[in-house]
Amino acid sequence: MKRKAPFRRYKIMLTIVSFFLLIAMISTFNSGINNFLTSFILTPVQRFVFQGAYDLTEEKDTDKLIEEVSRLKEENNRLNDMLVDYYDIKRQNEELNGFFGIKKADTTLSLVTAAVICRDPNENFSGFTADKGSADGISINSAVITEDGLVGQVCEVAPYSCKVTTILSPDISAGAEVKRTGSIGIISGSAAVSDEGYTMLVNIPAENKPAVDDIVVTAGYGGIFPKNIRIGRVKKLLSDSFTGMPSAVIEPFADIKTVRYVAIVTDFRGKM
Repeated sequence: MKRKAPFRRYKIMLTIVSFFLLIAMISTFNSGINNFLTSFILTPVQRFVFQGAYDLTEEKDTDKLIEEVSRLKEENNRLNDMLVDYYDIKRQNEELNGFFGIKKADTTLSLVTAAVICRDPNENFSGFTADKGSADGISINSAVITEDGLVGQVCEVAPYSCKVTTILSPDISAGAEVKRTGSIGIISGSAAVSDEGYTMLVNIPAENKPAVDDIVVTAGYGGIFPKNIRIGRVKKLLSDSFTGMPSAVIEPFADIKTVRYVAIVTDFRGKM
């Protein structure tokens, strides 16, 4: 609603003038008339004048208050945006520090850090798209890791992005080693356990099968994955229904379904 501020100010000024005219008139009469005018005319006029002045001040204060609230709201939004940026940067720094630790532990690795920018809701094995591609030295079959362990491998490459198949997928087939026993098997995903975030270790020698909680790492043969990248821990022992050989459900160390930042291995010693 539009305010009638100019009319209100005019009304107040008119009242003030009337007030002083009444004072002049009152001074010329006797005290009885003076008391009558003071009680029934002057006092209400005074009240009206002061109320009008208060209303005018209140109007100005309200405008200032609305302006201040608007300014504080904008400032609050700006600070919230800064806080969001801070948490993003903090998380990225934590991830980069982890990747730096990997690099220090194995100086033969050449790594490119990347962010997960897209997940296909129709992809059953948590595959994703990362924001680095061939322009950054990424190629098909490049290993994808985090500081916690193996995530998967690159399956498609564009100049500035790439698609990653995770170790939850049956499309992955990589040599793996049970660290305690030295026995070699193959890491490959399975629809039977992928919903739980698990993968499988298959083709394990019967004479040297693993135990629950054994740690599994990459074997390093075949020139695809570097050696000794952690994969996960044995969750459960099974028997392969096709070969009769022992197999194991593996709980990955990396959080495959929610990973946000990864490192892609562009080169390593032993790569063919």
